[in-house]
Amino acid sequence: MSSVAVRRTGSLRPSPLLRFPGSLRSCPLVRLPRSLRSCPPVHVFRFLAAAVLLILVATPAVSPRAAAGEPSSAQFLHLQIDRVTPDIVTTTSDAVVTVAGTVSNVGDRPVRDIVVRLEHAAGVTAAPGLRSNLSGNLDQYEPVADFITLAPELQRGEKVPFTLSYPVRAGGQPSLHIDKPGVYPVLVNVNGTPDYGEPARLDDARFLLPVLGVPADPTDTAGTDGAPPVGAVVAPDTTRPVATTVLWPLADRPRLAAGIPGGTTPVRLVDDDLATSLASGGRLDTLLTAADFATSPEVDPDGTVRTALCLAVDPDLLVTVNAMTAGYVVSTTPDGGLNAPTRPGAGKDAAVDWLNRLKALAQRTCVTPTVYAQADVDALARVGDPTLNTAATTGAADIVDQILGIKSVRGAALLGDGPMTERTVSLLAAQGPTVAIAAAPLTASGEDTVALDPRRDAPQVVTAPFDPMVGAALAGAGTDPQTPTYVDSSLTIPLAHDSQVARLQDALGSLLWRGLRPDIEPRTQIVMPPLAWNLRPDEAQAVFTAISSTLRAGLAVPRPLPALIDETLAAAPSAAGRPPAIDGNPRARFDDDVISGIGSTTTRLSELTAALTTDQQTGLTGPQYTAPLREDMLRALSQTVPPDARNGLAQQRLSTVQRTLADLTGAVTIVNPGGSYTLATERSPLPLALRNDLPVPIRVRLHIDAPPGMTVTDPGEIELPPGYLPLRVPIEVHFTQRVAVDVALTTVDGMPLGEQVRLSVHSNAYGKVLFFITLTGGVILALLVGRRLWHRFRGQPDRADLVPPTRPVREHRPDPLDTALAHAPDDDTR
Repeated sequence: MSSVAVRRTGSLRPSPLLRFPGSLRSCPLVRLPRSLRSCPPVHVFRFLAAAVLLILVATPAVSPRAAAGEPSSAQFLHLQIDRVTPDIVTTTSDAVVTVAGTVSNVGDRPVRDIVVRLEHAAGVTAAPGLRSNLSGNLDQYEPVADFITLAPELQRGEKVPFTLSYPVRAGGQPSLHIDKPGVYPVLVNVNGTPDYGEPARLDDARFLLPVLGVPADPTDTAGTDGAPPVGAVVAPDTTRPVATTVLWPLADRPRLAAGIPGGTTPVRLVDDDLATSLASGGRLDTLLTAADFATSPEVDPDGTVRTALCLAVDPDLLVTVNAMTAGYVVSTTPDGGLNAPTRPGAGKDAAVDWLNRLKALAQRTCVTPTVYAQADVDALARVGDPTLNTAATTGAADIVDQILGIKSVRGAALLGDGPMTERTVSLLAAQGPTVAIAAAPLTASGEDTVALDPRRDAPQVVTAPFDPMVGAALAGAGTDPQTPTYVDSSLTIPLAHDSQVARLQDALGSLLWRGLRPDIEPRTQIVMPPLAWNLRPDEAQAVFTAISSTLRAGLAVPRPLPALIDETLAAAPSAAGRPPAIDGNPRARFDDDVISGIGSTTTRLSELTAALTTDQQTGLTGPQYTAPLREDMLRALSQTVPPDARNGLAQQRLSTVQRTLADLTGAVTIVNPGGSYTLATERSPLPLALRNDLPVPIRVRLHIDAPPGMTVTDPGEIELPPGYLPLRVPIEVHFTQRVAVDVALTTVDGMPLGEQVRLSVHSNAYGKVLFFITLTGGVILALLVGRRLWHRFRGQPDRADLVPPTRPVREHRPDPLDTALAHAPDDDTR
């Protein structure tokens, strides 16, 4: 029974519920409208009810029907590959390939007569076949042997294991019929009969089987007359090895909390996932341990793997881990920010151990930086900020060198996920001579091929392409499979359907394919896994084993990254060309709102940074204080975030930085007195107080909006230290009244700071009138005093001292009381 030949018909058994009433059967159904008019109304009603019932009963049995050779859209069975032995066939490996797996009933009904068989296809001849053979059409597959019955029936939720073992080749017996090295697609097919259905292919699982060398046929015997056996081992062709460069990623999603300026201690993270990732058995520990082990003198005594390997390290990860070594806290809210609540982090010891091991490995291994936070270079070009571009590219190497204490390899720009667009070329060209390592575009020449020859996209930029099929296969391996956005939609395979074992086989097969095809040009290969790769320890070891095997088998030779850069610059055409007319995957494109928001925020941040100076007590500089906020703009454009979530997380980080920037500019302000000032004279200074809550000094200017009649002396540029600064602004007032004076504070370049303050000023100044009145009064007073002194010195009475003439005295009438007392007799005369 062939899985392709079986077709479900969806036939139904007769049911007594579908019998029509006899009176209705008497009505001619062929001419339905006229016959129904001749039938009683009750018959028409019965006919319609029976038709509806027929549709309801028939639909469940027909809906899961699948076409021949295609799984049903309603999933009944799921086939999973659990083990492939050997994962790489060599001349010394086992000559029998064993595939073990599990078939599970994931549908809504029992499935009967479950059978499986192994199928195989011819070796892959073109790079796109590394993907196209893993999905879609089955015409290229042929059965290895007949179907094998697994179970007579499988109820819902039940599963049954299987094991299929066949020789790589065996004359006259079922085998994979592999007679030369290559990469071969293999398929496990499962058929069954769902309840209410008919036999059909219900699922399949595919993977790639790399064959470095064909082992001897176990059924073959020595030829006649002492001739070698017909089925002797077949070694690979090593006459044209592939020059291989392996970029091993050490990167992670941005973990530093957004909106936290420099100098803030302890450092804040958005979550504590890095504590797990850096600890033993974690993702970053696995990647570092695998690279350390594969390049150790015991495992790699001649340094072959170490020569081909270069660690691609994200500066943002180093900054984060280095900060964790001093202790850190974790934000308990998703958006973080300056005032977000926190809890202590648990990964300090793991960060110290991981960073020390990386420093030791970096002393003997090539290290090159990635773009900071793996920011999308095309999106950076759309933002158009030169400072941000420099921080993302050329400035990244300085951070790696400073933290690891090494001299990293420069001159290469690693574009992990995005394609090489015209905007990307323009940005890189402004940074100086650069070799851009990016995914190659597909070209059509008879059949789809991958153009891997170096090309000069600008006088300063040469692109060294890597095979997108290999990159996509590596990205599909591990516990978090992803499809890079540089992969064409026609070559996308359902990663969620395949098991980790199958995806790892695809990665190994793709990795080894070019070395097994000496007829394929060019004879160079750049191994570029996803930067946020998530492998299990055994998977990381399997990848390094494959790399080591192909190098030691003579299928490949190591090419150090510095040699790749020099050879690419020399091999690229001298005439400047244009990059491919592509604009990236729309699914991964950052929204225009995010791009414009980052552009405006970066401009404001640069204006603020230009006004900040160095605090002499702490040594903190303005650029150091604002650097984390500028780096947040790069983290917002990170390509390690899944495409469907990029814009949402970018907008969240951008909003947090904008709130922090508003807080920083609001922290430098004029203290509002809350009352009014009274000026005693026309030249009384205007007292003010400035406040700076930032940890660094800032250069500011005062802007006083004086009314007519008031002249203000500009105090010029003021360096405002942290804390309070009292000022007395010289003014001159030529009126007497109460007026409102608006005072604003800006940076030296005019960026507003704080809030504008309105002062109520009362002036007692009378101007020139008051001056002349006072002068006249003083002169008169001086003359009067002088005259008195003149007369006193000459002994003459001053006329001012004489009694002035009075009016005539009126007749005095004595007081009656005084008169009575005067005439009273004395006591002596009594």
